[in-house]
Amino acid sequence: MSDALLDIRDLRLAFKGYSGLTEVLHGISLKVGAGEKVALVGESGSGKSVTARIILGLLQELRSAKVSGSVFFDGQDLEKQPLKVRQGLRGTSMSMIFQDPTSSLNPVYPIDVQFIEVLRRGSTGIAEADARLRAVSLLTDVSIPEPERVLASYPFQLSGGMNQRVMIAMALANEPSLLIADEPGTALDVTVQAQTLHLMRDLVERRGTSVLFISHNLGVVREFADRVYVIYKGRLVEHGETYELFHNPRHPYTKALMAAVPRITGGGIPEIDEAMDGFHDAMIDHEAGVSR
Repeated sequence: MSDALLDIRDLRLAFKGYSGLTEVLHGISLKVGAGEKVALVGESGSGKSVTARIILGLLQELRSAKVSGSVFFDGQDLEKQPLKVRQGLRGTSMSMIFQDPTSSLNPVYPIDVQFIEVLRRGSTGIAEADARLRAVSLLTDVSIPEPERVLASYPFQLSGGMNQRVMIAMALANEPSLLIADEPGTALDVTVQAQTLHLMRDLVERRGTSVLFISHNLGVVREFADRVYVIYKGRLVEHGETYELFHNPRHPYTKALMAAVPRITGGGIPEIDEAMDGFHDAMIDHEAGVSR
C-alpha cells in the first residue's frame, strides 16, 4: 500500500525504570490507507494504546520513554519534524477519541468552552458566534437532540453516551485525515455502544476519514473494520482483510480472541477454555523455539 496515509515501520518502545529498560513494543509495522478503517486488536496490556500515543507524539515527550522506528503520516516522517509541527497536527490533521469520554472532558468547563477551543485549533481566527453555530451543526450530525442545551451543560450533567457523542463531534470538528479511536465504546452500555459505533462509522465513511480503531473486542471490529491487525505482548501476530481473518484465522491467539466473543446461544466457557489452552500451549512452544 504505497499510498498509505499512516505508515508505521518497526516501531519499538521501552520504558526506563530502576531495574533498566522494560520493552513494551517489539517492531510494530502497520499501514492505514486513505479512507480505510483499520483495527488494532488485542487484550489489555498488549500495546494498543501506547501505539496510538506514539502516533500522536505524546510518549516521545516523556523522558522515561525510549521510542525508535518511523511513523510516516501523509508521506512525511514525523520523527524528523520539529516538535511544534507535530503538536500542530493534533486535533487538526489527526485526532483521537479516548476510552472514557467523561474523564476526557474537563469537568470544570461547559461543553461550549471546550468545543470552541477545539474549533480554534483548526481555525485560529474564528469568531465565537461562528464557532458556536459550527458546534451546533456538528452536535446535530452526531444525533444529539437540543444541541444548544448540551453546549451549555457540564460533562457531569450528561450521560456517558451523550459525552461520547460530544467527543466524536469534537474529534471530527476540524475534518482530520486520520481518526484514532481508542476503544470508544468500552465505558458504555452495550446498546449505547452499538449506536455510537454505528454513528461513528457512518460519519467517517461520509467524510472519507481514515480510522485506526483500537479494541479488544473482535465482535465489534468485525462490523467496523476493513482490515485487522492482531497484537499480543507488543508484537503483531496476524493481520489481514476482516472477512478473511474471521473466516480463516491462522494464529492461536486470534482464535482465542474469537472464542471469547460473547454468544447468545452455543459456545460458552468450555469453548473459551479449550481455545485458550491451545493458545497458551502454542505460545509456550513458540517462545521456547519449539516447532510442533
